Amino acid sequence: MFYTAFLLNLCVATCFTTAIAANDWIFTFNNTDGELEMGSCTKIVFYTQTNATWENEDLQLQVISSDEDVAYPSRHFFNLPRNNSMPSNSWENSFNLTSEFLGYTKLYFQVVKIENDTMLVLNSSDDHMNIKVIRKPQLIDKIFVVSVAVLMSIIFINLGCAIDVEQLKQSVRKPIAPAVSFFAQFLILPILSFFYAKLIFPNSVSMQLGLFFTGISPGGGASSVWSLLLDGNINLSIVLTTIGTLESFIMIPFWIVFLGKRIFSVGEMPVPYSRIGSSIIALIIPLCIGYCIQRFMPRVSRVMTRILKPLSSCLIIFIIIFATVTNLYLFKIFSWKIILAGAVIPWTGYLIGLISSTLACLPRPDIISMTVESGIQNTGIAIFMLKFSLGQPAADITTVIPVAVALMTPIPLLMAFIFKKCFGKKDGVVNTQDPATESMLDRREAPSAINSENENKQA
Repeated sequence: MFYTAFLLNLCVATCFTTAIAANDWIFTFNNTDGELEMGSCTKIVFYTQTNATWENEDLQLQVISSDEDVAYPSRHFFNLPRNNSMPSNSWENSFNLTSEFLGYTKLYFQVVKIENDTMLVLNSSDDHMNIKVIRKPQLIDKIFVVSVAVLMSIIFINLGCAIDVEQLKQSVRKPIAPAVSFFAQFLILPILSFFYAKLIFPNSVSMQLGLFFTGISPGGGASSVWSLLLDGNINLSIVLTTIGTLESFIMIPFWIVFLGKRIFSVGEMPVPYSRIGSSIIALIIPLCIGYCIQRFMPRVSRVMTRILKPLSSCLIIFIIIFATVTNLYLFKIFSWKIILAGAVIPWTGYLIGLISSTLACLPRPDIISMTVESGIQNTGIAIFMLKFSLGQPAADITTVIPVAVALMTPIPLLMAFIFKKCFGKKDGVVNTQDPATESMLDRREAPSAINSENENKQA
């Protein structure tokens, strides 16, 4: 008797489940465009059609938003008829969708049955509506985009004017330091950035892209300033920055194609190859213009280098500050994960540069410059690439990562500088291991040697 009842219940449950199978339900929307402005409220009308039949069942249709922090429906449940004996029935319903913040979400449906305060999910439909919430375009956004393009062009024209071909040839003859820098900056750090992005932001494709794009960017112009403050090899720092920037024109597209497309595919976003290529070309053109100025107008090149070289770091800082002010609303999503992402990229870079340069048995000033160069990312290039390569709202959301990286980058360097001032060598003690210092000492000693030689001739 018990066995018969068990089989009867199993049969009823199986029949009921079959009656509301996924292919028996079709959901369609009147809104084909799922792009909403932040803070807006939009009416969504949807139509439900089913071939299933049931009797004396309290069924409900549940509307679910995959991320209610982005957008949420005004109603989550809609009652279905208690009896449905006619196949191919359809119903029309509507709800208001409120867009809360930038991002992506999906609306989908499932048929549920509530019994004794317990909700049983009987069917989950594959039909869904993609929603993306963007910001209303403002004048300050256009000013910011134009400012980033102009300032990055000025920086790269300056870099083209400052390229020293002889130093580049010398680095090719003795490629130990550039090779170690390439290993740390463009091989190890991009791979770690990809895994950091997956580990810290497993459910946010936009944040993964922001962290990954920052990790594949070359060293920043501020590395020369910190190398000088920490008694590093300033000449080596300038050479590494120049070589790293030239290498980035090849390595950035390489890593986007090799690893970046894996992030794009998870978010069902096409890889914007044409936009990325246009961004790279937009950086190469001013670099070539600067080099032509150096070749054919050397006097103008010297003036530009003298004036603009100290301003390169200031321009990058200005871009970061402008990005922060323009996107102040993004601080709403600032969390410990954002801070961790901002710290893990540069601090890991410092560690990789320190270990690799130490294993290469480089002099102490070179180790300092290598460490600084590996950790400081050119967040200006990262913001430029993200703004011009991605569509909205990803271009806005991803900006928060390079801004966080720029904020967290100087902390270890500032601590090292304070330690150096408190416990380092006394003022007046010259680091003779620095090649720049040795050449300066040679120039200082040269007049005294000439004077002594003249005195010997007179005697």
